[in-house]
Amino acid sequence: MKNTKVTIITPSYNQGQYLEATIQSILGQNYPYLEYMILDGGSQDNSLEIIRKYQKYLAYWESEKDRGQSHAINKGLNKATGEIITWINSDDQLMPNAIHAVVNYFEANPSISFLHGKTLLFGQGRELIKGAESKDLSYKYLAGLPFPQPSAFFRKSVIDELGLLEESYHYGMDYDLFLRMILNYEALHVEDVLSKYLLHENSKSVRQHVFFAEDYAKIFSKLLRSFPFTDALIRQMKSLGMYQEGNDSYIVKKRFSIDDLTMAFFYHLRFQLIFYFEAGELEWAYRITSFLRKNYSTLYLQDKELAQVNWRARWLNKNILSILRFIKRAR
Repeated sequence: MKNTKVTIITPSYNQGQYLEATIQSILGQNYPYLEYMILDGGSQDNSLEIIRKYQKYLAYWESEKDRGQSHAINKGLNKATGEIITWINSDDQLMPNAIHAVVNYFEANPSISFLHGKTLLFGQGRELIKGAESKDLSYKYLAGLPFPQPSAFFRKSVIDELGLLEESYHYGMDYDLFLRMILNYEALHVEDVLSKYLLHENSKSVRQHVFFAEDYAKIFSKLLRSFPFTDALIRQMKSLGMYQEGNDSYIVKKRFSIDDLTMAFFYHLRFQLIFYFEAGELEWAYRITSFLRKNYSTLYLQDKELAQVNWRARWLNKNILSILRFIKRAR
């Protein structure tokens, strides 16, 4: 193994009850060329006490008011000197030996810009291993974030070329960043479980699905504007009330066809459906599934879950759905 420096950035704000486990999982990697930074947003809980406990092992830390998670991560990215980088949020953890495995993959695959593996979701009485499915993954890369962010690592050289996180996105910033990468570089999908992702009541991904949907719509609208042949898809997205107007577009070096973007649009709506249905926004869920049934009938029929959601969105209400979910969790 070469002397490959790896930078890990942890943004945090009032997450003292989870932060120490995160720090220990990263320092416990025993990776000799680790650059670890903690960017705290001015926490008022016991976070600073925990950070100071480990400060001699940190390359950098601060605690001051910031403009949100994306801004905190960007401050770390600006200071990062590692060849390989990721951020691990203050309620997530790295699996043992994850960094060693990641470095080996990058050294064996010099052409890739980023890699992603699986994560262990835990908490709230659940434990589940989750990662990207190989089927149609090239389309899903364009459609949303099909892999767990804590298990994704990327090269600093790509950040230097493509830029930092877009700070106007507070929920879809990782989708935007990895989309920029996949439009221009290659990725590697691995089967290793690289991280642990904690589910809890205050988790962004558990509580605020609609905000994810809104950011995703903005990003995918920008993606469609990046190609000269997507007018029909833009009209379809407008018919759903999802298209976000703008004059911006992405830099694209790789070649994509209208078929690629059409499949990506299907999977984008599939991501949106999950966000809205999990949020209990049944009108949106019914609108999306009905659109897919009419316009993407073959794909709709191949995905049995779409018909189930269509029926539930049409005949149930938010309260009944919440009761059914509570009963399911209690089993």
